[in-house]
Amino acid sequence: MCILLLVPVGIWLFWQPDTLRLFLSRRPESIIIHHSASPPRVHGRPVDAAAIDAMHARRGFGIVHEGKVYHIGYHYVVLPDGTVQAGRPEECVGAHARHVNEHSLGICLVGNFHSAENPSGAQGPVRPTPAQMDALIELCARLCRTYRIPVERVCRHRDVGETACPGDRFPFETFQSHLRERVERGGRSIKDLLWQRGE
Repeated sequence: MCILLLVPVGIWLFWQPDTLRLFLSRRPESIIIHHSASPPRVHGRPVDAAAIDAMHARRGFGIVHEGKVYHIGYHYVVLPDGTVQAGRPEECVGAHARHVNEHSLGICLVGNFHSAENPSGAQGPVRPTPAQMDALIELCARLCRTYRIPVERVCRHRDVGETACPGDRFPFETFQSHLRERVERGGRSIKDLLWQRGE
């Protein structure tokens, strides 16, 4: 069972019965795709699940699951080389898309794919790498099959909020087409995809 932590000033344990019932009955109905809006490396250090966890801790995000605190708001992070890292557990409510967190899973691709912010690649690849896209498609296909999420419910952050995320250079139509094919023919398990759980 997950216990939500809200940290506006200090750490406050959120024990309301409605929230506990939500944790016990949580079943994701959609998947939201994000980008980190950052270069793959900042100050010489890689932007990965651990780095995002630290950043989200500074923003006051936090949730407890089986005695461990997770600050990262995403459920998965996909690196430019195709590595998939786990964020907060799937059974826990995310902190990645206001108003739809309760019934969605959040996946973040490391990179900045918005042409206005990264026009010439100064912040890394201007669009997701082929390895990154293949890993994202495999991961989403597994999640769609596990939770019976229709491909049409795999959305960009911009589709559910006032944001450009995951950038205008994210190839959404091509992604949806390949995802639909992958869901229909099956794919690898999550154990094959995960390179690092951050534990």
